[in-house]
Amino acid sequence: MSPALKGHNMPPRELEDFLILDSDGKSTGRIKLTNTIIKKYLKRKYDPATDAYKETVINDSEKIGLKTKINIGGSISFFFQHTLKNKRNPVKYHLGKFPEMSVDAARSLVDDLKHAITLGQDPKSVIAERMKAKTLGQVVDQWKKNVLHKAARFAPKSIIDTEQRLTNWIDLSAISPTTNAVILKYRSDLNIRIKKMVEITKDDLIAWHAAITHAGPYQANRIVDDLKVIFKWAMAEKVIKENVCKFTKDELNEESTRLDDTDPYSNSEWRLLRKSVLKLLKKNPRIFISCMGILLAMYTGRRYKSEVLNLKWSQVDWDANKVRLPKTKTGKSEFSINRLSRWVLRSLWAYRSIKYRGKKNIKAAYLFPSIRKGRFPYVQDVRKTWYKICSTAGVRCEEVYLLRHTWGCMALEATNGNFAAVKDEGGWKTTEMVMVYAKYNARKLQKQSEVIGNFMARVSA
Repeated sequence: MSPALKGHNMPPRELEDFLILDSDGKSTGRIKLTNTIIKKYLKRKYDPATDAYKETVINDSEKIGLKTKINIGGSISFFFQHTLKNKRNPVKYHLGKFPEMSVDAARSLVDDLKHAITLGQDPKSVIAERMKAKTLGQVVDQWKKNVLHKAARFAPKSIIDTEQRLTNWIDLSAISPTTNAVILKYRSDLNIRIKKMVEITKDDLIAWHAAITHAGPYQANRIVDDLKVIFKWAMAEKVIKENVCKFTKDELNEESTRLDDTDPYSNSEWRLLRKSVLKLLKKNPRIFISCMGILLAMYTGRRYKSEVLNLKWSQVDWDANKVRLPKTKTGKSEFSINRLSRWVLRSLWAYRSIKYRGKKNIKAAYLFPSIRKGRFPYVQDVRKTWYKICSTAGVRCEEVYLLRHTWGCMALEATNGNFAAVKDEGGWKTTEMVMVYAKYNARKLQKQSEVIGNFMARVSA
C-alpha cells in the first residue's frame, strides 16, 4: 500500500510501504531514502530454502543510480551504479558505509560523480578524494592550533571558554554530570565530529544545535557562533566548497537580556550594599581584598572577573588618572579613576606597602593578590564574601555581575543619557548595548508613574 493511502492509524510497517507508485498505481521500485527509513526498515531477508540471509538493495528516488544495500552480515552501505555508453554491464562504485555516511552525503557524492563522468574524469579519483576529506574533528583541531592559540584577537578568557565549549560539544568529553547526561541521551545527533566536513549538512547542524539546547539555549547559540567561525575559516582554507553553517535568527534560540530576567539593584539597595561592605571591612580584615574587589566593581561598572580582579599595579596610571586595560572582552579599554575608586586604590596600595614591604613576591604586582596558594596569583572568586555582604545588608542576593548592570543604569541617570560616555567608561563595545539600560530606566520610570497615579487617584476619591 502506498504511504499516501495510509491513514493516521496505519503507519508504514515494512520497507515496501515506502515504495513510490506511478500514475497507474504500479511500483516504481524506488524509495525517497531517509536516514530513518534505512535505520528502521532496511532489514536482511531470510531465505528458508537455503537457511541463510540474503542481501537487500533499495533504489533512491531522488538521485538515479544511488542504491543502499544491507549485506548478509548486516552492514549497510551506499553505492552508485552507472551504465557506460556502448556497455551492457553497469559499473558499481562503493560510496561509503551507513550511518558514517548519511543519505544527504551520499546524494552529494553522486552529484560529484555524475559531474566528473560528464567531464570525462575517473569517478574513482573523486571517491578517493572524498575518502581523504577531513572530518570536522580534524578541522576543529587544526583551527585551534593555527588560529585560536595564535591570533591576537582572542583574549585568554575567550580561549579557555571556547576550548571548553568545543571539548563539550565537538569532542563530547564533558566534566559536568548534567552536560554528560545530555550527551548520553542525544549522542546520535551530537556526534558530528566523526563526519567529513564536506558531508555535513544544514540538517545535521540544526539537529546538533537542538540537542545542545537541552543543556541550555544560550550555550547552544554560543557554540554555533564558534562553529560559524570555524566553517568560515575552512572555506578560506579550501577544506570545503560550501558553507552550510549559516543560521537565521529564527533558527537560533531566542535570547533575552539579563535585565529581562533580573532587575538590577536600586539606588537604595546599592547604598545598603556599599554600607555593608565598609562594615565588613572593619569587622573582618581577612576578607579585605575580596571586599575591595567588589567595591571597585561597584564604583567602575567593570566586569569583576576579567577586568577588576586580575588588575596589575602597572596598569594604574596615576598621572593620567586612568586604569589601562590592554585586553578585554571588547578589545583595548580604560576607565577613569574617580573619587570613590581612588579611595579603593589608595587603600590597596597601603595594604601592599605593609604586606609586601622588603619582599619579592609575584603577588605584589596585583591589586587583589590571592591570600592562598593556587594556580593564579590573584583572587579568582569573591562569591563567598558577596553572600555575606548581601546578608549583612538585608538585600536580595543576585549574581555579582549584576553590579555592572546596576552601574550602567545609574551612570545613564547621572549623565542624563550620555550613551557615548557610559559606553567608554563601562567598556561596552557599542552604544546599542548601553541602550538596554535606557530601556530599563524607562520601564522603571513608567512603573513609578503608575504608582503615583494610583496614589493620587485614591487621594482624590
